[in-house]
Amino acid sequence: MIRCSSIDKIMTEARSKSDPWSETAKSAMLEMTREELFGVRKSLDDVKAIQKGRMCEDAGIDLYNSVFMYDLKKIPSEGRRNNGIITGEPDLVAASSRKGVDIKIAWSLLTFPLNEAMAEGKGYEWQARGYMCLFDLPEWEIAYCAIDTPDELLREWDDPKIHLIDPSIPMHHRITVARYTRDMEIEKKMLEKCAAANDWIQNAIKTFAIEHDKYIE
Repeated sequence: MIRCSSIDKIMTEARSKSDPWSETAKSAMLEMTREELFGVRKSLDDVKAIQKGRMCEDAGIDLYNSVFMYDLKKIPSEGRRNNGIITGEPDLVAASSRKGVDIKIAWSLLTFPLNEAMAEGKGYEWQARGYMCLFDLPEWEIAYCAIDTPDELLREWDDPKIHLIDPSIPMHHRITVARYTRDMEIEKKMLEKCAAANDWIQNAIKTFAIEHDKYIE
């Protein structure tokens, strides 16, 4: 099944009308094929921005709750869902079940989106639409948070000024939210494309087996 975090790659438009898949989509599907065949997945643990996102996620949740006066909790591991086509495990779902929230931690103040349009341009809309589909919610938010970068992640050449938030900056100036509303027509196209991607991966797995079984014939 296609992870919500990968839907944006699958939905990338192809340059050629004769090929339904873009090179970005093919690359993503090949990664998923390797994962199915060998149980391995590309690691991003060495990417500083990814490390910061994981380390500071709770701080981002606290910031969101403080600014918007919520008491949202991180979904436990059993919160992962799938519909046979896509699968996903978001950060937060409101108790009212009216919306979900995914927390994104900015690597520095230079990558922190200053307005909703910049936040929407970060490319997480398809992830939000996948979550809305899986959790049957009408609204989803992607909240970008400006949080101090942990000292252990800073490199000697990093400028600490862009990684540390001045205490005088108001809390509500440290968060930018992109908001999405569920659209069933867009969702239908998304599921059709992801279903086709699943078929592509299964065919790739079968082709691999056929070609390699020749070695022992």
